[in-house]
Amino acid sequence: GINAEYGKQWYQRRVRGYLHDIISEVTKATGFLDGLFDESEKLSAAIKDKDAKIAYLQKAIDAVGFVIGSPLSARPSKIIAGQEAEKTNDFLQYLGRCAAKGADAEVVKKVKKGEKPSKKSESSKDKSKEKKGKEEAGKGKSKERDSSKGRSKREQSSSKER
Repeated sequence: GINAEYGKQWYQRRVRGYLHDIISEVTKATGFLDGLFDESEKLSAAIKDKDAKIAYLQKAIDAVGFVIGSPLSARPSKIIAGQEAEKTNDFLQYLGRCAAKGADAEVVKKVKKGEKPSKKSESSKDKSKEKKGKEEAGKGKSKERDSSKGRSKREQSSSKER
């Protein structure tokens, strides 16, 4: 049979090549991430050393993070090691959603400059305002509930008699 070490090495090579193929095809089909990668990065076989693999994936992860408005928790070093399958899956799902929106030249420029997505990016500002509004609306409701709990003893006893 196949020994476990050989199987692990094969799997890790396939994950890396598989992700490169997905990212390349998504870029070709939608234009998302177009211009992000150098010519040398466009060929999976050309990306041989660990640092180059990590840099390639980090660019894609950062670009997706800018579009969704917050950094992703997926770590390229763990992905190429064949670990964190759930986070890899999350990244791929976000990649698909972002690609459906099409090309974004501003995101490509930001990633190429070395910028990193943060929770305070432009698209998340709108989300945080919306979230804050919902929280404030929720606080008002909880105060109403709290005040109803603090009924007088007379109100409580009259409701029991009913």
